[in-house]
Amino acid sequence: MNKNISVIFKIATFLTILSSCTEALTETRVNSNNGKEHKIYSISMNKICKEWDGQWQGITVASDGNCYFSSSTHSKGHGAGFHKFNPKTYEHTLIAEDMTVVCKEESTDSQQGKIHSPIVECDGWLYFTTHLSNYWKEGIESYTGAHVLGYEISSGKFRDFGIVKPRYSIYSAIDVDPVRKKLYVFVVPFLSELYESDGCHLYSIDMVSGEKEDIGLVVKGRRAASFWFYLDNNGNVWFTLWKKHYEYENDQGNLYVYRPDKGLIETYVDVLPKGKLIDGTPVEDKFNLSQRSWTWLSPLSGREKCYFTMGALGGGDERLWLFDPTKKIETGEAFQEVASIGSNYFQTTVGGERLYFVQYEDLNDERILFSEDEREIDPLSKDYVERKLHLRSISLEEGADHNAITDHGEIVDQDDRSARMIMSMSADDKGRVYVYGSWHVNSFKEATLQYLLFEYPNGDLYKLMKRGEFFAVINTLK
Repeated sequence: MNKNISVIFKIATFLTILSSCTEALTETRVNSNNGKEHKIYSISMNKICKEWDGQWQGITVASDGNCYFSSSTHSKGHGAGFHKFNPKTYEHTLIAEDMTVVCKEESTDSQQGKIHSPIVECDGWLYFTTHLSNYWKEGIESYTGAHVLGYEISSGKFRDFGIVKPRYSIYSAIDVDPVRKKLYVFVVPFLSELYESDGCHLYSIDMVSGEKEDIGLVVKGRRAASFWFYLDNNGNVWFTLWKKHYEYENDQGNLYVYRPDKGLIETYVDVLPKGKLIDGTPVEDKFNLSQRSWTWLSPLSGREKCYFTMGALGGGDERLWLFDPTKKIETGEAFQEVASIGSNYFQTTVGGERLYFVQYEDLNDERILFSEDEREIDPLSKDYVERKLHLRSISLEEGADHNAITDHGEIVDQDDRSARMIMSMSADDKGRVYVYGSWHVNSFKEATLQYLLFEYPNGDLYKLMKRGEFFAVINTLK
């Protein structure tokens, strides 16, 4: 009897917390114009959905001037959200609360818990992929597979291209060939029997017919990740493999390219630049040399070249690079050093003629700490050390001093909340930077209710975290 009362109490508490969702969303819209008065204006995501607990990639400024972004979960019962923010009116619109519903899988045990991919645009459509939410055994076993989706900006309608490869996720690159009308995605198995017997594949999807083609196996025998594609102006798809959690026998800094005119994937072995710190100190230890990969990239407007970085989780390099595929790759001529900026990761973007990036105030912290781990430390515990996240930028204009870093200050919003982790970031050409991440909270109503990957001894499945998820716009011109 006591056990039943305890369960009822937990359910009632959970529903009470969730009941603030509609009220909070209305409040955000009514008071939206107040944001114009602030340099940094944030919106609580957990007042809308308590289970959103993070976001990696999944953000863009589209051709209509609005910022579109996702919010993700690790839940067994709720999927990713999809949002729009209008920087002229400061209006936030919740387009879809649960991508599992958009994918018509709400009757299954599978959750489309993340949009853990870039969002790319072509002909008035935004394209992105889903990713599984729950990483524990039952979640991986029940996952149906990742979807590729399109969102038409003018109509607000979704197009579901369906599951690319059954029971495989997409982790996480997507890009579009605007000439051939093709989408490319990086398909990854999480089931042990699949990555032991098979591996990761590159797929193309015809944007008109929806036809999917398995271009081929990229890496066999291990789980892998490729976060970014660079699709050049000739339709070639360039990518690297992220190796933070995985080992590949024949990859110590490889660059891969799929050439559609030839119909094959080529490998340039051990060609990525070896790392240097911001002060020029070489990064020559065996581990970092083996980890080299693109951890962020952005193509130039004509796609003839792309910017890229290989930060703390991609080989330890602390420079911004320009890659030109028309130049000799084996000799290193194709890689041009642009600037020394310090360590970085997903929290990087180009807006207009500036490169923006988020770092800890102390560059040594940025080099050795991962903010996803740091955000989980209880601010009231003896282990907590306050580390401030700053927005910084450099000019990309021709002739400018690219090594002159502008510090825009600590990321603190209109209500004195400070950011704890930023892994999703975009910018426009008007000095506005859009970020999504984990922040300190002012009340439990703003806190994430995170599903526990491993059940606590007392049977609790959720934990109210001492952090919350926020979307924010930073006006760097104020």
